[in-house]
Amino acid sequence: MARALGRPAVAVLICILGLSLAPGASAAPVAAHWAMDETSGTTAFDDSGNGINATLTNVTLGQPGATGHSYLFDSTSKMVIPKALGGLTPGTLPVTITMQVRTSHRPGTGNFDFDMWSESGYQLEIYPRKGLAQARCKFKSSTQKIVIQDGPDLIDNQWHTIGCQKDSSGVSLIVDGRSFTHAGDMGALKPSGTGYVGIGSDGHDHYLGQMDDVTVEIG
Repeated sequence: MARALGRPAVAVLICILGLSLAPGASAAPVAAHWAMDETSGTTAFDDSGNGINATLTNVTLGQPGATGHSYLFDSTSKMVIPKALGGLTPGTLPVTITMQVRTSHRPGTGNFDFDMWSESGYQLEIYPRKGLAQARCKFKSSTQKIVIQDGPDLIDNQWHTIGCQKDSSGVSLIVDGRSFTHAGDMGALKPSGTGYVGIGSDGHDHYLGQMDDVTVEIG
């Protein structure tokens, strides 16, 4: 990764290496878990015990899920995690965000890709590439930006588990148990405030489809 003399480098990498997850890794503490099993109301309850509840707008509840129920997102839906209830900024700590998704809708580009998660320097999307709708992770620190996009076409109306992961050895995109990895320590991810699920922080990039079991592990 090149660095300009006298100032930090900002690099964007598209990584297409397919590597297996290391077996026997110990589980990190769960910072938040939204099971998405509610059938009414406007609150996504965090059942991790940390009380990071989120506010739902125009999300259809009580849909059949990968397990239990799920949420259905359309072009007006969003799930917002208030800054005051944050606790999701990893800094230099390892972090993993995973979720289960099911869609038959193809994302576009510009304001029309699917922003699945945006918080604290790590972002998970579904984005078009070479005729496929693939999962994509973005990681941002004060010195660099890494983008990893790979995996199968996700618009087959089947449940898929997708996620982003960062630790001291590198960053990864995880799709259905397979990891696509770029090695290297990013340092501290950039902090942010409000978190967004199913929509971009700018109010665009609405997700169209179902979502279930969103989990954040930090540490």
